[in-house]
Amino acid sequence: MEFNKSIILSGKVKDDNGNTFAEMRTILEGDGSTPVVMTMGRQDVVGFNDDGTPIIPKVHEEKLKEAQKELQAEAIKQQKELCVENGVDPDLVNIISAERRRR
Repeated sequence: MEFNKSIILSGKVKDDNGNTFAEMRTILEGDGSTPVVMTMGRQDVVGFNDDGTPIIPKVHEEKLKEAQKELQAEAIKQQKELCVENGVDPDLVNIISAERRRR
């Protein structure tokens, strides 16, 4: 029987009041692929403009960008470690789709 190890890496981004306004997640397979971090956020509509567009509180954009960068760096590190365990060249992780070209 063959077993495969996967890692799910996730994180929450919180505002200054400690409320979560975004969640991030990626799945690592140790296959040499560049991790793709999915970010999901929620913003409450607080009203509507005269033209019908929603009024949404300003998201802490810089905080979100920094959290995405931090999770991406950790995902790359973990993916490379898992590649080594699986006998895959960890340098493939840094180049998008490089794992497809090596086959």
